[in-house]
Amino acid sequence: MLDYHEDECPWYYFDSSYKTLLGACLFLFGVFGVLLNGWLFATFIHSHLLEFKSHILVLNLCTASLGRNLLGFPFAGSSAVARRWLFGPACCQMFAFFNQFFGVFQMTALFVIVLERYLLARYFRREKSLYLRLYWSLVGISWINSVIFATPPLFGYGLYSCDTTGTSCTFLWPSQLSGAKHLGFTVPYILICGVIPVIAMFSYMGKAVRLEKIFYKGEEQKEQKSLTQSVHAVCIATLALWIPAAIQAGWQWVPLLAYGYRPHVPAALALIASIASEAATSVPVLCYLAGDERLRAALLGRMRKQYALLHPERAKRYNRI
Repeated sequence: MLDYHEDECPWYYFDSSYKTLLGACLFLFGVFGVLLNGWLFATFIHSHLLEFKSHILVLNLCTASLGRNLLGFPFAGSSAVARRWLFGPACCQMFAFFNQFFGVFQMTALFVIVLERYLLARYFRREKSLYLRLYWSLVGISWINSVIFATPPLFGYGLYSCDTTGTSCTFLWPSQLSGAKHLGFTVPYILICGVIPVIAMFSYMGKAVRLEKIFYKGEEQKEQKSLTQSVHAVCIATLALWIPAAIQAGWQWVPLLAYGYRPHVPAALALIASIASEAATSVPVLCYLAGDERLRAALLGRMRKQYALLHPERAKRYNRI
């Protein structure tokens, strides 16, 4: 059981070596994620190969991952190495707000890109295409949903506080001080930003694959099919890396609801959950490199004498070398 006041940082009695290891891993995966997502972001600015409207949603997910990288390791990593939160209570609230914002952003960005893959396959059967304004609407939904579910804890509906390691700040699962106000926010948050998107993503993935097998026969449709496979791999791998964080939340949530106390989280679980969440930001670019020929050609063009800046037909020739 905890012996601290929840308005303050919970100083759990983790061994210092755990915190040092956590800080080193956060720096490692954080820098790696910044390089990968920065590479993808720069490629989108210059490459002529990235011309599908679907690439708008790829960039949207890249923005969420890059924001999570730039926020995470400079603050959480340095605090873990120092074995305590270094930046004071006000910065703790701000850090937790953006941490929540980009976490919801990542989930929403994954959902909208999976939804778009299904809608594109469905309307292809009717010889229709999705309008550009739909894509920007989906981007807007990602941002608006993130703001909606990151703001309430700043006003007492839930609580932002230090995490289980005492070296970072996050949404507290759950807060004994917030009572019914906390539950009034947390239950919709779990449903809208967790349970419903995950169920819907797997449902739309299955439907999209089935429709694409029937209707995608041409060369351009094969490229769309390749992008769909990459997006589905991104979703599955990212959700798998978020499982430790979900287990950690349940570890705190269930005993408090059932027995009225919050137990300590095992050090190994807290360590794995934080590292896996940071590593998840690198998954999209790695999946695109492995599974999508057009995105791979554009990304490698940034490394091979700027071939991505050439006309698409010429850039494709270099991609085959």
